[in-house]
Amino acid sequence: MRFIHTADLHLGAEPDKDKPWGPARADAVRQSLPRLVDLCNEEAIDLLLISGDLFHRPPTEAELKETDYLFSKLTLTKVILIAGNHDFLRPGCAMAEHRFPENVFFLSSPDPETRVFPQWNLSVTGFSYYSEKMRRDLASELVCPDDGRRHILLLHGGDATHLPFKLSALQELGWDYIALGHIHKPSISSDGRAAMPGSPEPLDRSETGPHGVFEGTLSGGTFTITWRNFSNFEYTDLKINLTPEMSFAALESLLRKRMSTDSGKVYRLLLGGRRDPAAEFDTDALLRLGPVSEVIDESQPDFPWEEWAARPSHDILARLTAALLPKGNDPDAALKQKALTYAAEALIATVRRPGGEVLR
Repeated sequence: MRFIHTADLHLGAEPDKDKPWGPARADAVRQSLPRLVDLCNEEAIDLLLISGDLFHRPPTEAELKETDYLFSKLTLTKVILIAGNHDFLRPGCAMAEHRFPENVFFLSSPDPETRVFPQWNLSVTGFSYYSEKMRRDLASELVCPDDGRRHILLLHGGDATHLPFKLSALQELGWDYIALGHIHKPSISSDGRAAMPGSPEPLDRSETGPHGVFEGTLSGGTFTITWRNFSNFEYTDLKINLTPEMSFAALESLLRKRMSTDSGKVYRLLLGGRRDPAAEFDTDALLRLGPVSEVIDESQPDFPWEEWAARPSHDILARLTAALLPKGNDPDAALKQKALTYAAEALIATVRRPGGEVLR
């Protein structure tokens, strides 16, 4: 038996809505379920596990009909899902009353319930959210049955206000595989018996790195799990170390070239290194270059500290440098260097030559 474990599709989410690439991000999120359906059909997947937050908010009946159509296209795969904290079940809401297609099994109870699949000697247990938060202690409620079957547990949570648990405690309860959801970054336990796939598409700029699903096999009573990249977009950090010789135009040219070859990536630019103090780096212009979500400028102006320190003792730059320039293994070196840089920039900004050249 082969299965795919996913969670946190957040259908209806619109990441980076205020950015030029926002519509493409929304399309990627919307297309994640159709693409998963295609993957299940292409790979002859037996079971699709969805560990909560299929929707970004409680869905309407119209939105549920859209997912019904997609689930009905599955030629072999059965689906089992729970509601998470984003698509939690309010009394009388559309999802609580909805009848899914025959191949979809919705564990809609607030208490653990089990679906048995005799053809695979397998049972799947889980429960759904009925509020945005859940602080219950589950350790005593979720002991795995001892009935000769293989057992999967679906859970959505893992932080202080959403089903807090210790993974080590859950692993002691006897489950063959614990299919987790809620945290949007992938992780897997050292023994491979518990996994968090994260969201198949990243949902904000903090969700850097690859996103995908876990693909599993149950053979001879043993589970094996492998990671599969899936997302069309990736948030990534791009660090550029500036040099005093690099102009702003050169930086723009470098970034345009890099971003033109990395389609599907949204960048957070991290500027480091040392720059010409006279050069003006327009971070707003960098944000307009392409899919750039944020610019963090940690570069330092290339001031001639040693030359300033050698000036006559009455010189203001010499006094400033003597007071703040870190020496040896000063534990406050980073703080002093930052203070020195800020002070020097403020001072020099008031004593530029008419043409804009920095006095040295």
